[in-house]
Amino acid sequence: MVVQRPIPGLLMAIILLPVVAFPAVIQSVSTRGNSSVSARDLQEQLSSRPVSDFSKAVLDRDIRTIADYYALLGFLSVRVDSVGLRYSADSASVDIVFHIHEGKKAIIGGRQVSGNTLLTSEDIVEELHLTVGEPLDAALLEENIDALLVRYERLGRPFAACRIANLRLRSEGDTDSLDVFLVVDEGKAVTIDEIRVEGNSETDPDVIVREARLRPGTLFDPEKVTAFQQRLQRLNIFSSVAEPQLYVRNEVGGLLIRVQEGRSNTFDGAIGYVPGTGEETRGFFAGLASVTMRNLFGTGRKFSFRWEKENRETQELGVNYLEPWLFGLPVNVGFGFFQRQQDTSFVRRSLELKGELLVTEEFSAGLLFESDNVIPSAEAVAGRVLKTSIQTFGAELLYDTRDDHLSPTSGTRYRTDYQFGTQHASDIPPSLKESVRERVEVQKIGLDLDFYVSTFSRQVVAIGLHGKEIRNGQVDEGQMYRFGGTRTMRGYRENQFLGTRIAWTNTEYRFLLARRTFVYGFLDTGYYFRPAQIAQSIPQAEGFKYGYGLGLLVETSLGHLGVSYALGEGDSFTNGKIHFGLINEF
Repeated sequence: MVVQRPIPGLLMAIILLPVVAFPAVIQSVSTRGNSSVSARDLQEQLSSRPVSDFSKAVLDRDIRTIADYYALLGFLSVRVDSVGLRYSADSASVDIVFHIHEGKKAIIGGRQVSGNTLLTSEDIVEELHLTVGEPLDAALLEENIDALLVRYERLGRPFAACRIANLRLRSEGDTDSLDVFLVVDEGKAVTIDEIRVEGNSETDPDVIVREARLRPGTLFDPEKVTAFQQRLQRLNIFSSVAEPQLYVRNEVGGLLIRVQEGRSNTFDGAIGYVPGTGEETRGFFAGLASVTMRNLFGTGRKFSFRWEKENRETQELGVNYLEPWLFGLPVNVGFGFFQRQQDTSFVRRSLELKGELLVTEEFSAGLLFESDNVIPSAEAVAGRVLKTSIQTFGAELLYDTRDDHLSPTSGTRYRTDYQFGTQHASDIPPSLKESVRERVEVQKIGLDLDFYVSTFSRQVVAIGLHGKEIRNGQVDEGQMYRFGGTRTMRGYRENQFLGTRIAWTNTEYRFLLARRTFVYGFLDTGYYFRPAQIAQSIPQAEGFKYGYGLGLLVETSLGHLGVSYALGEGDSFTNGKIHFGLINEF
């Protein structure tokens, strides 16, 4: 009698498990027969690599890859004669050997171009660098074809095409001679007859269209289209401007430009009340209020108002207005008014008129007229400040290639002005009659240079150089320049320094967190010079200062908020100054 025992479950599973063939693992990949190309360069092109699973499909693809790679280098008769596969004893691993026959490197023998009328065949061959007797570089040829098409774009043919119709290989001794046959389709000339605008909810379309500076019927030019986009970005009223798109509809060519409205109106304000210290000393309000509108009524007009009260007796008031494209011409006209009441000493009022011609996308030239009056107060010490009136005329040059006004990553901004005129002094104290002239000549010079360089990814170096000087031989406190604080040299009080000649530098290293948000470290330096003042017999003064610290600029719903912590010369950490405010550009 035979007793049958049940087979254990695990053993049954082993018996019933089907046999699975696992792919061999590549042990090594090598090449033979290659002398013009290193084994390392070839292996970098291959998908079959050590430790990866062997695949016949991948191997076939690698054979084609080798042929394509050699073809780019000018070896058109290359072939892979065989592929050696050496398996291990258990077939778990495999060594791959590619046996390559490189053949001869092809040199250009003949060139033939057809289909071209605007450019001669000689021009095209020269553009493509197809030199007889030189090796063919297929990758370089593709790049040169792209450059040729860009050239056609500048001739108003954006839909031009160029292709290699045929390559004929001829064996001549030790070399392969290659005849190249090119076919050019120059396409039709495209003119810009209309401009369509999308995304403008506030800005008048005419404001956008006029920045194109393209008359209907103008031939398409990619450089002019790029300049159009850059001009719109420099208006500083759009948060984004897309690259204009060319279209042709019913034989009519046009550009489609998409914009996104930005925050063109900003307000910056802070006000506080300082209570009096007694019955005779009343309290007063101090603070700052600034309003800027860079797209007034959607017309591109600009208006700004600024009021600042530093203490009980000192305050400033400023108003600016700009009328763009006067009478539809590339001419801007603006005026500015400024008044400073300096404690109980004097009041200074300035009026500036400016006409600006937009010569090119980056360059403009302007004419200036400025009237500057200093009026001593009745309470001022006699002779401390003279009553003067200065009228000057001059010119201004501006060159701006920044890719963004608020947070540039590249480009330069250069501005310089020169003004000359006369200064008239009146109500001269009797004690100064002999030393002060009633009429003297005046010269004013100004310079601003900012440039931006991208160093690494999302990192920018920003460097600014600035200077001003006034020359008239008898300058007093009322006509001097003031600097120090947030906009000039951080680490010091606002308008802390006075001089007839001032200069300062700003160096920042920025880490971009977003397009218009960044943190930065900075170093500011400043210089001032004051000559001896006749009115008070004060000797001349000269000084050099520096400040340094950290800052942050962030894009908010209210505008671009800037805050920095700065230390001046000799300051300890606890004596640092915090500069805070919205960043506007009129």
